[in-house]
Amino acid sequence: MTGDGSRVRACALLVAVALLVGIVPASGASTDAKLHRARADLGDLVSQIAEQATAVEAIRGRVAAADRRIDVAERALGLVLASRVAVRDELEAAQAAYADAESRLHDTVVDAFMNSPGGLAQADVLGAFLEASSMVDLQDRLALGDAIVADRERAVAGLAAAKARLDVRARTLDGALAAQQATVQELRVAQEEQANALASEQAALAQLSETRDRIVTLIARLKERLHAEDVAAVARAFQGADHVSYGDWANLLLRIFSAPTCRENRVVVVAWQVQEFTQAAWNPLATTHRMPGSTDFNGAGVQNFISLEQGLEATKETIQNGWDVYGYGAIVTSLRRCADASTTATKIAASSWCSGCVDGNYVVGVVPKVEADLETYSSL
Repeated sequence: MTGDGSRVRACALLVAVALLVGIVPASGASTDAKLHRARADLGDLVSQIAEQATAVEAIRGRVAAADRRIDVAERALGLVLASRVAVRDELEAAQAAYADAESRLHDTVVDAFMNSPGGLAQADVLGAFLEASSMVDLQDRLALGDAIVADRERAVAGLAAAKARLDVRARTLDGALAAQQATVQELRVAQEEQANALASEQAALAQLSETRDRIVTLIARLKERLHAEDVAAVARAFQGADHVSYGDWANLLLRIFSAPTCRENRVVVVAWQVQEFTQAAWNPLATTHRMPGSTDFNGAGVQNFISLEQGLEATKETIQNGWDVYGYGAIVTSLRRCADASTTATKIAASSWCSGCVDGNYVVGVVPKVEADLETYSSL
């Protein structure tokens, strides 16, 4: 019995070892497969977000073009309305002149009837001769008749001239009204295009934000196993080829404005960059401030800068130039106090940097995400 028990235990041990040997390689293979799939998923998401970012920039170009059309139409409408008012005043003056000329013609006809020889403005010379009591009287009668006829002719000519001016002014007013209607229609079309483009932008940004969140979640889960080139590929998709990480750029900007590089400040400046999500060269906050050698990145005038230093200087000048008038000074003041990230984000949303964007949640809505995983966001 003892021998049989030993054999049983020995067999059981062999089975356990065999199972262990079989399980360990299988488990390792399974882990490798999962990591391979995860990296493949990350690659797919990176490609996807690059396409989505390109689509967003194209839509932003449509928004910018619509904004320009609206601006041109509004200025044109102002000119057309001013012209129409002037033409209307001229038309009223022409109408008054016509009425005056018509009244004078009427008075002339009445005077001619009442004062001409024989009671008629066109009384013949024989009538004037027969009724004249003397040669002097005859000359006076003939002179009066000529004067009445001449006065009537002048009145008729004046009426005709007034009518011609009135007709011209009336046609001009018709043209002004037509121009106004055309300009209003152009403005309406531009506003509709803007509304459609903004709606498309919101939808595209929502898709892009979802993909971005999936990428960050995947990186956070796999960061111990990812290669440096995997993270670098994501960073290029997020920021383009010419960039430093969100975290490094945040530190540099904070130092420029003599603000502490505390966690709250890093969170809000990284969130600001993530919110902009631009691939413009050395320009993570998407300023349109031009610098020597900079070029347009998109139709909205966001600039590509030639170096990190130039991009930082352009951002600095943008903020300084809008310190009071655009509310940028309040942002820097909040950063210098190392205020809560959400407080500084509210200052950014209240400024003119992107007034009204994301339904007033510009940067504010991104802060909680960055706060939850500052390390991952800062590495991109």
